[in-house]
Amino acid sequence: MAKLIQSFVIVCQRWISDIEGVFERTHCDENDFVAYGTGQLRGQARDWWDNLKKEQGIEATRTMTWEEFKVPFLRHHSPKAVINKIIEEFIQLRQKGESIDKITGVFLEKLRFCDSLVQTEKQKIYYYYNMLSVEYREFMTPSRYGHLTEIVNAAREREIELKKQIERGERRALDANPSPTKKQRPNETPKKGNTKGGSPQCKTCGKPHRGECYFKNKPCPTCGKVGHVASSCPGKVSVCYKCYNPGHKKSECPELIGDNETTDTKIEAPRSKARSFHITAAEAKVEPDVVLGTFVVNSIPARTLFDTGANRSFVSHRFIQHPTFTLTKLHVPLEVEICNNKSFIVCDMCRDCKLSIDDEEYFVDLIPMSMGEFQVVIGMDWLSRHHAKVICYRKEIQITSPSGKHVTIYGEKSCNPIVCSMMEARKLVQHGCKAYPTYIHDSTEESPEIKDVPVVREFEDVFSGKIYRGYHPSVRWSLESC
Repeated sequence: MAKLIQSFVIVCQRWISDIEGVFERTHCDENDFVAYGTGQLRGQARDWWDNLKKEQGIEATRTMTWEEFKVPFLRHHSPKAVINKIIEEFIQLRQKGESIDKITGVFLEKLRFCDSLVQTEKQKIYYYYNMLSVEYREFMTPSRYGHLTEIVNAAREREIELKKQIERGERRALDANPSPTKKQRPNETPKKGNTKGGSPQCKTCGKPHRGECYFKNKPCPTCGKVGHVASSCPGKVSVCYKCYNPGHKKSECPELIGDNETTDTKIEAPRSKARSFHITAAEAKVEPDVVLGTFVVNSIPARTLFDTGANRSFVSHRFIQHPTFTLTKLHVPLEVEICNNKSFIVCDMCRDCKLSIDDEEYFVDLIPMSMGEFQVVIGMDWLSRHHAKVICYRKEIQITSPSGKHVTIYGEKSCNPIVCSMMEARKLVQHGCKAYPTYIHDSTEESPEIKDVPVVREFEDVFSGKIYRGYHPSVRWSLESC
């Protein structure tokens, strides 16, 4: 209903503008403005004009000027409450997957009612820039443009480039119309027909697929047990984002319940927004726009993911338990959006953490959150600061160090192990290949006991007495306990 009223108000404003354009093109006399304009009214607007003539009289309406006509017309068809609602929506307008032409049309429609708020061209550019999504804003600078048309054209050029990157597989395609559908709980029984492509829903990971589940024998990163994933782990410890104590959620916080008893309404503080994506290590090795590796963070080796789809950098809750990490309170709570339209609130941050790459230290601000296989996720805030260039098909990231040196980060790639003989391995090492000694134990087999170790004396028919040559027969060996 509110949207219908707003659209009616916009139509009235457009009608006024169109009629005044006709007056200007036809050189109509000012005394005939009201007569000609009211002759174009239809429907409810015509009924309103007939009622106004009865109230004020035919003579009063006949001598009415165009400016005097617009005052009651706009007062009736454009209520102040609706105008204020449109101004509020204009301030909060954000691009969420819409095309540049569509979001620009909405922007200009609402801009018509914001003359008191937006008075200069610089203010128009400022509000238009803040409306765009991060994929556009990170490559644009508002101070470079002198007119609104210039920044609109720049956004269109960036839109064409983004489409090319998606076609080449260099960027993930974002959902243009995200629908906040009802999310199914981990322990909830799926409804009939809740399958993807006819595949049943897996009881382990909760996703529809056929065959054996990849997570069936994989231990949970939270509790170490098999049979479930981290999102549905029964041993997962929830932390309250109000009092920061474990054991309950923010909605169940005693402090929040106490505040609700004393105050009926609560003014919610403004929140910043961040975005992150959750993928596994196996997926990271094949994704073109992420780079995976092990790096030292605060002198601790960490499984690190460089993700161009995250606009902030993150660290796991378990990893920051080390005393080298210090949590600081954020001035404004941060709303972090992850996959499947899920989001949560963060109030702490680890500032100025030291990331060591090629014997140089880089400072990065990390947001704590629950993660699966990675300890640290480096997002676009750090990558853009160091002028990162991502080469997707080689899975490399080229950055500029604080000293001005160009550094290349090589990510892990998916590959199949090659089994070779000892003779081949020896030749490879002689030709300069690097060899790393490893100790491999088959966890499916039991460890051998002392009684399983063969003893030489038990095989006298195989080993002759010559094996004892070199030892004097008068020497007696004994084993004494200390």
